[in-house]
Amino acid sequence: MDFAIIPEASVPSSPAAADKFTGGVWQADVLPATQPGGMRGNRFTYAPGARSHWHIHTGEQALVVLSGRGLIQWEGLDEPKEISHGDWIHVQPGVPHWHGATDDSTFVHLAITATGETDWINPV
Repeated sequence: MDFAIIPEASVPSSPAAADKFTGGVWQADVLPATQPGGMRGNRFTYAPGARSHWHIHTGEQALVVLSGRGLIQWEGLDEPKEISHGDWIHVQPGVPHWHGATDDSTFVHLAITATGETDWINPV
């Protein structure tokens, strides 16, 4: 069995795709998938007010908030919910949702995607 230790200092960040995020968002691909549709882990850093677009995961995902204050909203929820340091969010497959920073705080989270792909819809 192979294991990997990825030192934080070895993972560069780059601007996230402008067709998937609004505002200043940086992405670090910490654990790339080793097989098609396999598990992957990313770190996202959002400037105040930055957001992901609405999107759907075909597999399960967990978000872990590292710092700042963020918002998450999913289909059927009237208002976004505030999330902050230490919160874990279990994202169900097939549910349209978005997440991002509050207007007055930066926001950093890990996204651990168990399996599947991400289908991007439209800006918030």
